[in-house]
Amino acid sequence: MERARDLSEQILRADDPYDLGLQFMGETIDVIDIVEYAGSMYCLWGALTDRVELKPDEEDRTFAEMARAARDWLALDPRDSEAVRRYFDYWLYDVCGYERP
Repeated sequence: MERARDLSEQILRADDPYDLGLQFMGETIDVIDIVEYAGSMYCLWGALTDRVELKPDEEDRTFAEMARAARDWLALDPRDSEAVRRYFDYWLYDVCGYERP
């Protein structure tokens, strides 16, 4: 989760966070079976980077959403499993549009 913090900080400083979003995906796929919430992190950044690719006319809005996702992540305590669950619940279902189970 420390690496997620580092990448989130980088996203907040980036003019174009797309490549950092891809990096989030790449690094989480490597630990998807051993790190809690890695799958959720992968899905979140996959959805945001897909939006850049599939809706280029919404790029600025998506970059702003990427920054907001990073800012929200930095604002929570990753050791608080309930806060992490709420974060992914909001981002995956309410923002990215995944269907709730």
